[in-house]
Amino acid sequence: MREADFTAGTRPVEGEIEGLPGWYFVLVGLLVASNDLTRQFSDRYGWVALLPLVLVAVHLTLWFTLLSRRRRYLRAVWRSKQALALVAVLFALRLLLQVGLAKLTDEAAPLHSYSHLVIGLVMLVVTTAGAWFDQWLILRVVNRDADHGR
Repeated sequence: MREADFTAGTRPVEGEIEGLPGWYFVLVGLLVASNDLTRQFSDRYGWVALLPLVLVAVHLTLWFTLLSRRRRYLRAVWRSKQALALVAVLFALRLLLQVGLAKLTDEAAPLHSYSHLVIGLVMLVVTTAGAWFDQWLILRVVNRDADHGR
């Protein structure tokens, strides 16, 4: 069945669709947080500057090996309205964190040196939880519809 058929609302396979493993969402969160973690620690540890590139390489490797059978589902999930909303929320959260921490750290000097660490950790947690919840919600609806359709 074509990808267009799946995104149009028909199910390409019978049975319950399995979601991505939880560790994948942690990797997604790490990828989002890697820029801030790099900015926080690259002056002390030069190898940390490679973190975003390593994580992109890991994602590409997973995309073409372990996740190859699920690529069609991943594309459909990431094109969903919930995924686009998650991206918008993450973008707004990142901006709010940066502005909020800038104002807060102007008043409390020790916090200034850890602002990228705080932003990176918040983005890691929010991205991981948001992406997992998005998948859970979509699979709940899709698998429930499949059970009712039998």
